[in-house]
Amino acid sequence: MFPSGAQPDSREVVEFPQRVVEEPNLWIPLPDGTRLAARLWRPAEGPPVPAIIECIPYRKRDATSIDDERMHPYFAGHGYAALRIDLRGSGESDGVLDDEYLTHEQDDLIAAIAAIAAIAWIAAQPWCSGQVGMMGISWGGFNSLQVAARQPEALKAIIAVGATVDRYHDDVHYKGGCVLNENFGWAATSLSFMSRPPDPALRDDWWEQWRHRLAHQPFVAENWFDHQTRDAYWRHGSVCEDYGKLKTPILAVTGWADAYVNFVAELMEHASGPRLGIVGPWPHAYPHLAMPGPTIGFLQEALRWWDHWLKGKATGIMDEPRYRVYCQEFSGADPHSLHTPGHWLGEHAWPSPNVSNADYALGHGRLSEGPAQADAIDTSTLKLQAPADNGRQCGEYIPHCSGPEIAGDQRKDDANSLCFDSTPLESTLTLLGRPRLSVRVSVDQPQANLIVRLCDVSPEGVSQRVSYGVLNLCHRDSHQSPSAVPTDTPLDVEVLLNQACHRFKPGHRLRLSVTTAYWPLVWPSPRAVTLSLHPAASRLSLPVRHAPDVEPLVRFEPAVHPGPLQSRQTRTGTHRRDVIDELAGGMTRHEIVDDFGEVTYDHVLINTASADERYHIDPKRPESARMSKSWVQAFRRDDWQAHTETWAELRCDSHWFYLEARLQAFENGERFMDRRWITRRRRHHV
Repeated sequence: MFPSGAQPDSREVVEFPQRVVEEPNLWIPLPDGTRLAARLWRPAEGPPVPAIIECIPYRKRDATSIDDERMHPYFAGHGYAALRIDLRGSGESDGVLDDEYLTHEQDDLIAAIAAIAAIAWIAAQPWCSGQVGMMGISWGGFNSLQVAARQPEALKAIIAVGATVDRYHDDVHYKGGCVLNENFGWAATSLSFMSRPPDPALRDDWWEQWRHRLAHQPFVAENWFDHQTRDAYWRHGSVCEDYGKLKTPILAVTGWADAYVNFVAELMEHASGPRLGIVGPWPHAYPHLAMPGPTIGFLQEALRWWDHWLKGKATGIMDEPRYRVYCQEFSGADPHSLHTPGHWLGEHAWPSPNVSNADYALGHGRLSEGPAQADAIDTSTLKLQAPADNGRQCGEYIPHCSGPEIAGDQRKDDANSLCFDSTPLESTLTLLGRPRLSVRVSVDQPQANLIVRLCDVSPEGVSQRVSYGVLNLCHRDSHQSPSAVPTDTPLDVEVLLNQACHRFKPGHRLRLSVTTAYWPLVWPSPRAVTLSLHPAASRLSLPVRHAPDVEPLVRFEPAVHPGPLQSRQTRTGTHRRDVIDELAGGMTRHEIVDDFGEVTYDHVLINTASADERYHIDPKRPESARMSKSWVQAFRRDDWQAHTETWAELRCDSHWFYLEARLQAFENGERFMDRRWITRRRRHHV
């Protein structure tokens, strides 16, 4: 969703070396009789060609069709068969989607029930040469990595965008052992997304399929709150469990504004097969369509990758620097900016010999390069009682575009944190990698969260977030077996911040901020916490990049996308995001209200959607935290109408999470399904 009036910095192209034909829907049979629905673009004539598949549950028929049409026809026009497959239980495909990344999803993408069976079927088609690539962003990036780790014979290369190697630490559920609010928010959205009906124009049995799907659809938040530690549930599908299995060539791509910011560097360091990494300034979007930009010619870069690995062409792709990153600069902490200032850097190896750690000592409000000096540092203990609503400028955990989803000026959040500032820099300082804070703290409660931010502070005082990290202190020793924090006892812990690449300008200051609340990004502790920090026993380690004698050249073609689209916006949507302080009740409310307008597709399907997201908390009582999310999804064509309404709420006390949800389904205005979930889960050291 682009900001009002804005468009991606990408040029539409309509002519390609080969004429493209499209099959709007074809069926991929699986061994158990299930069929997956796919949309296919391929060259109109010529010899068999390699296939590129993207397998996600977000509906090829409507919801992702715009992004699909701005990518897959490009590959088809350059000699590939491109398939967008709906996973089992989504879109027009058979079955029910029980959860994320289950074994049978991989089997489905491998030989028993969805994508490898799909790969085997695709490789046997007369228009396919038997060489297969797999790609996707988010869910599609996850399962591309997961299927690659299974090493199916036909799969020769993958492109993973905005993905993760660790489902517990770096997905939407838990981070540093803290509960992310997105853990529930995504479950609420999933309840809506997976409730949408198949298209009657494609399935005569759409009614039976839809009713079966609705009757058996889970509320996946129950699963996710059942597993609050890094147990076997999360280890499954986390490719970091055995990097040696990742022998398939990988092009890994992400953006610094994306939540999935760490996986590219992890793959560059640990995967066993050929791999390249690209990290730009982008949020959670493909790099040829993302804002803030600058965008890149991602489709051209992907084509070079496919041509090399699937056709054996000499494209020079493997001669590029292994790790290409956009070095960001201060932008005024303006979340509405469509362009992030900076420049591209290249590293021939990762970890890089051009990066070394620099230690900074913490003092009373000071951050000083070099080891702590006993006679130059304040050794007193610093205390903080942060309000539970701290975090107003945290932005969305997974931002998708410019605007308030991006983190803004951090000064209000800094005011509720322990801050340590460097002196104004005399020369530029470039960071590339993961900062880490080794810190001695004590707290007065058996559970407490630490939130650490690294910011770039301008001479005018604007504070721009560069990176952040979180740690549940109960997880200080283990994410598998957390334990209560001994109260009022000094503990030495380490907080690892997200990957970053940033150039600090002369005259700017580094700011380290430490606090205990980051609402509405992180679910709060059961009780209000008083934090004591011991600066003399703490240090910040920064990955400083020193320019090599010869800087590798990094250059991309301008962004393009195929066209024209097979849909049009027939009613423009509206979007509102507010933070409200209740002067009478003392509550802080975040309200995110989205009307996504109306889209009419060339196949005469009309879709409308709206979402309402609310967060409530009393700054003095973290146990008052409450969030809710509701969706309405509606479809119509001719004399047929169907829609679903979903609602979900999470609240808590000091000992329990209380989960509630409702799913209603309607045909032609008549409700025929009404399901409710009311349950609770004990807080397990969170």
